Amino acid sequence: MSKDRQNKDIVPLCWNITSISDTVGEIRLYGSIQEHHPVDWWTGEKLPGMYITPEGFLEDLKEVENKDTIIIKINSRGGDLYTGIAIHNAIKALDAKITVIVEGIAASAASIIMCAGDTIKVYPGSLVMVHEPISRFQGYYDRHDLGKAIKMFEADIDASVAIYAAKTGVAEDKIRTMMQEETWMAGRTALDEGFADELIEDDEDEGPQASIIGGDVLMIAGVRHSMAGLHLPANMKIPKISAEDSAEMNEHGDKAEDEGGNQMPKTLEELRAENPELLAQIEQSAANDAVQAERDRMQAIEEIAHTIGDAQLVAEAKYGKPCTAADLALAAAKKHAKAGSMFLANAAEDFSASGAAEINATGAGNSEDKPATAEQLRAQGRADAKAIAGAGKED
Repeated sequence: MSKDRQNKDIVPLCWNITSISDTVGEIRLYGSIQEHHPVDWWTGEKLPGMYITPEGFLEDLKEVENKDTIIIKINSRGGDLYTGIAIHNAIKALDAKITVIVEGIAASAASIIMCAGDTIKVYPGSLVMVHEPISRFQGYYDRHDLGKAIKMFEADIDASVAIYAAKTGVAEDKIRTMMQEETWMAGRTALDEGFADELIEDDEDEGPQASIIGGDVLMIAGVRHSMAGLHLPANMKIPKISAEDSAEMNEHGDKAEDEGGNQMPKTLEELRAENPELLAQIEQSAANDAVQAERDRMQAIEEIAHTIGDAQLVAEAKYGKPCTAADLALAAAKKHAKAGSMFLANAAEDFSASGAAEINATGAGNSEDKPATAEQLRAQGRADAKAIAGAGKED
């Protein structure tokens, strides 16, 4: 019996928990580890994609809880640390012999899950990565808020170090250094460093092949992984290809070949017919990037909206003719400058029409064209006061 969590029309499996026999179960973990399944913030509907979440996974884990042997296959760049720890602990609690096979990458929180295995197997082309937890902050924080965040990070590091040390036997100080430096290990290195127990070597298959697509996407074992926030070291010598060329790659990361071994460029229609899962991943990756970019755009506009002081202009930037926060700020500055220029022009026109320019500022009794001096004005004022007083006496 198989428990599949997927949208079959859009994406391949993100996890699959299968009962292979009465004594053997298999778990396939492909995708991003998330606390909750992401939803469309406009509609509230779940986004299609390869997401590993605790609310579904822990329920499905019951399918293999009574097996003697469980094989776990991982291809994940990680994600939410707390979800990774929860899944690690749930797997460790199973009364079974656990074998983990890194079919592609086990990075960050996925390497935490990997350590639940009694035996960890890697291919020469597998990738394992450990690093300190990272987070993205948006909003306004004082030093007390940041101090709390630092304490949270320290607790997260302590928990991760304990899990890695328990599995590998490596000294905690060394693990802390490896995490601080964001350490990447290919299969043989992971074996040498104690993060793997067995190297799967096959003369005909070196295992997963990795490529960097467009500079920010890692493709390995047919799955694309965002590299946002991660830093692949140059000495790993992973080939880089353009986004256009990636459409011609098969699930092993190689150029598609015909029966004669010749590389065959594919049209979109051919790729859809021959490898719909790969195309679905490419399309979904683009869709996810677009959704994230739109969220970031809206968030940036929200953060400066109070400085704009023009609700209509802000609404237009969001929904009318969408633009970036920088474009909105520039448009607002231009609008305010134009309004200021119009105000000055109108004021000048009103001043001219009023005839104020024709009034002689020299004061009464001074017929000169030049303005009166301060002393002349004071003298005129005294004379006017006497005249007014004299007029009162005559009454």
